[in-house]
Amino acid sequence: MKNAPNRIRLLALGLIASAPAALCAQQGGAPKELPVKYSGPATTAAITAADLMTRLYIYADDSMMGRLAGSEYNVKATAYIEREVRRLGLQPAGDSGGFFQYLPVFARGLDTTSTVTIDGVTFKAGVDFTAGSGGRRPRQFSGAQVVWGGMRFDTANVLSPDVVRGKILLMRPFVPPSNFNQGPFVQSSGFKAFQALLAAAEAVAIVTWDQIPPAVLRNAINPQNVTFASEDESPIALNLTTKMAEALLGMPLASATKGTVGKALTSNVRFVDAPRPTRNVVAILPGSDPRLTGEYVAIGAHNDHVGFRPSNPVDHDSLRAFMQVVLPQGADSRRRAPTPFESARVRDMTDSLHKLHPARLDSIYNGADDDGSGTVSVLEMAEAFAKGNPSPKPKRSILFIWHVGEEMGLWGSQWFTDHPTVARDAIVAELNMDMVGRGGANDITGESKDGGLLHGGPGYLQLVGSRRLSTELGDLIEKVNADSRLGLRFDYEMDANGHPQNIY
Repeated sequence: MKNAPNRIRLLALGLIASAPAALCAQQGGAPKELPVKYSGPATTAAITAADLMTRLYIYADDSMMGRLAGSEYNVKATAYIEREVRRLGLQPAGDSGGFFQYLPVFARGLDTTSTVTIDGVTFKAGVDFTAGSGGRRPRQFSGAQVVWGGMRFDTANVLSPDVVRGKILLMRPFVPPSNFNQGPFVQSSGFKAFQALLAAAEAVAIVTWDQIPPAVLRNAINPQNVTFASEDESPIALNLTTKMAEALLGMPLASATKGTVGKALTSNVRFVDAPRPTRNVVAILPGSDPRLTGEYVAIGAHNDHVGFRPSNPVDHDSLRAFMQVVLPQGADSRRRAPTPFESARVRDMTDSLHKLHPARLDSIYNGADDDGSGTVSVLEMAEAFAKGNPSPKPKRSILFIWHVGEEMGLWGSQWFTDHPTVARDAIVAELNMDMVGRGGANDITGESKDGGLLHGGPGYLQLVGSRRLSTELGDLIEKVNADSRLGLRFDYEMDANGHPQNIY
């Protein structure tokens, strides 16, 4: 579960679950070290820890290579979901009568015939510069003047926004020192002034190399990263050689001072877009009441994770210990160097783990918890509704949806919200699950508004958004828990107004 932007993409975000970690043990057993590989029995209509374990070992296996959105491995993972919902007899609710809803995702490569002109002199892509534009429609420069801004993120003597308004801000990249602490830096008045400077500029160009490295050029032409198409327009982003930057300024970089106004440039930069299959999985279980079957309760999770490390595998147990001690919230933890005490603790934990099993190198971010656990939980619910005998049967239809690209910025939920495959107004609520495998007493489940770490425990369930669009959903959750004596302990700390992570 990553920090979410202000605009909510899910129609009615009901639940983000951090339920008790049933997957940490075999049926009825105490938590213990789990096997690296496991092939479980066929799943049943009942929702069981054994079924969840069977499914999760398939879905988070190394063969899925981290399920990165836009990769062949995410295609493989969503194919597994599609096979399951087809086997369960659910109705397709994707594109063209199928279970998949495809997103406009592509890899954008630089066309090496692109050029930039300065004072009648032509500079060539791949020799003098590289360029990008994300997923937006690229806006070219025509006689755009350049202003030297020094080093990126240098917050001393920040230029006035009026100096760069409508111009290209030319800068060197920022290399953080070893003792750099991001938290206080981004809260400083200097950083906020620097942000205002960036916002005023037409674009930012970075002086990155004396000569473009071959690997950088290869990735610019044949990028591995994918991007989500947007109808918005934005200026192209340029990375320049020192030679080209000095031609723009008309002087050596060493002689330039902040605010030095250089020459104007005109761009003719083009890109080649290669589509990458990227998809939500959407299925329906029809409701039992003819009057209400046209309404939907959506139940969802995200199907992607963050892929794999392309080089330099690391010791699996060492990484596990480091994350647990230094970055307990994963991507939501503040990046920092470990203290001497923490480093010693990591070494001790790693040594203890190596006594249980041989050390092994690992480069795959399996995403068993985030959000393999949510994905297989939704599959288990689908099987229970479709193959079991729930009483009473749901009167409304259930819309099961596995969104893609949550890790990339809520791509799949944004696309479904903007391009729903059922009538949007017919969706009365959505319950969305993330990290169902985290919630034990020793698990850190986030932090409170004042920065204190949160922990799980018996019956732990973290709720976000259950009373945001109306109070009815939140009241219903509380009532069912009390009336049915489920014993769930709800945590609303991450849903506090003004929480800095802004999960909702």
